[in-house]
Amino acid sequence: MSDRLNLGVIIGSTREGRWAPAPAKWIAGVAEQHGGFDVDLIDLLDADLPQHLVEDDMWSTEADPSAPVAALSERLHRADAFVVVSGEYNMSIPASLKHAIDYYMNEWAAKPVAMVTYGGKITGGQNAAQHLRQIFPELRTMTIRNSIAFPRFYQHFDDRGEFTKFGETEPAAKTLLDELHWWALALANARNATPLPSPF
Repeated sequence: MSDRLNLGVIIGSTREGRWAPAPAKWIAGVAEQHGGFDVDLIDLLDADLPQHLVEDDMWSTEADPSAPVAALSERLHRADAFVVVSGEYNMSIPASLKHAIDYYMNEWAAKPVAMVTYGGKITGGQNAAQHLRQIFPELRTMTIRNSIAFPRFYQHFDDRGEFTKFGETEPAAKTLLDELHWWALALANARNATPLPSPF
């Protein structure tokens, strides 16, 4: 298969005043320059998923999902890898991100995911990343080792309101994307060669 793969960059926060779109657009831009990915920037605020999770959306192959659920499903299915961008709220991920993860099963399976996090503490959202590392394996999704964190991000804006840490973080982002691409290609080849066995 082609070495150029589909990457879904997910803006995980939907809160008013969120900062998530800024690092998401930055990592999406670095990924576009990387050369190994076609990038789809997925904003959960625009996904318009129903507020109440129903099991038919996750488990049933017979029920017709709502239009927003089906639209996001198609985009997640198309992706060979993901970068999830998340802030840290109360030591974990935002509810909107968990809600979106829980709506789907096969869309995530046998694909790699990387995390870009931010937060007000020195950890830079790594508690959120650690929770994602617990959640994604249940969906048979592989989290890669490398991640990017922006601690106390609000302290790093210049007089023009521009965030000053993106430039110096770009080498780490390229390393992350190299690793993500390696796993994405390996898993895409594996999915094409042999379907993932049913977990049930």
